[in-house]
Amino acid sequence: MKKDNLEDLFKDSFENFEADVNPSVWKNVQTALKGASLGLLGKMLLNKMGSSAVISIVSSAAAVIATVFVMNGTGTKTNKPATKETGKPKVVAETVKPTVDEIKTFLTPENKEIVSEPVVKKIDEPQNTLTITNDKINSVIREYSEQAVADISASPIGGQAGLVVNFMNNGIGKTNKWDFGDGKKETGTNPPHYYDEPGIYTVVLTSISADGKASSDSIKIEVTAKENSSVRSASGDFSPNGDGLRDYFGFNAENLINQTVVVFDKNKMIVYQSGSLAAKWDGTNLKGKPVKEGEYYYIQKAEGKDSKKYEQSGKIILKR
Repeated sequence: MKKDNLEDLFKDSFENFEADVNPSVWKNVQTALKGASLGLLGKMLLNKMGSSAVISIVSSAAAVIATVFVMNGTGTKTNKPATKETGKPKVVAETVKPTVDEIKTFLTPENKEIVSEPVVKKIDEPQNTLTITNDKINSVIREYSEQAVADISASPIGGQAGLVVNFMNNGIGKTNKWDFGDGKKETGTNPPHYYDEPGIYTVVLTSISADGKASSDSIKIEVTAKENSSVRSASGDFSPNGDGLRDYFGFNAENLINQTVVVFDKNKMIVYQSGSLAAKWDGTNLKGKPVKEGEYYYIQKAEGKDSKKYEQSGKIILKR
């Protein structure tokens, strides 16, 4: 509210009143009004007022005006004059403008939980990207979907010297050239080859398809030293009495890959049979009971590592 408006307010409100006012009362009113022009107006009015009752009205007006000044941001501290009452005088409260920190404290709820914003982790984009064209895709499809021109296989792929290996091209090659790794070469689709010396041989197949596409493939063949097998006559006697001397009847053989032994009596009853390479008879029957003394017969069949095959028979004399 402007000072001029206040002056008009006082003129309209107190025009018909006159009173003698104590100078100290007027000093309080003048301090509340905070203006020189209002002070002059107040003196004029008080000189016209003849009743002390108007003091309370002026004091109330001063309090209202002081409040308006505070609301308009003057920031001036004012002492509010006490309202006159019968009995006790009123205590004048000092109006204090709150500070910025006090306002922040007032607006902040106590024990308010602070909720942090969720942290969104940025995923780094790959530094390098792979560009795949249709031509590249078609090339890969052709490479892996088309049947190979040269695709070698062999059986067996190893064995003792004197080994015969059967080779085969599983590809679509029409013209095939074989290098067997031992200095010998040959043409053909599925040729056999004979290795008579120990060693590791790399066999290479070079093949050309009907449309002129060439390809090659390879395989290794391992040939070991030849082991001569043997099966010697086992006819003789033994005494399975538990004394530790000749308690077993063995079947002498070397470098075998399989063997079958059958022992039977004069009545053609089988008392022992085994498919072990270390077969030996302890003088008991198939039920594990000791047989009687006497003559027994055996048949032995075997195959050596050098591919030799054996079949022999003999007589066994059992003594107790």
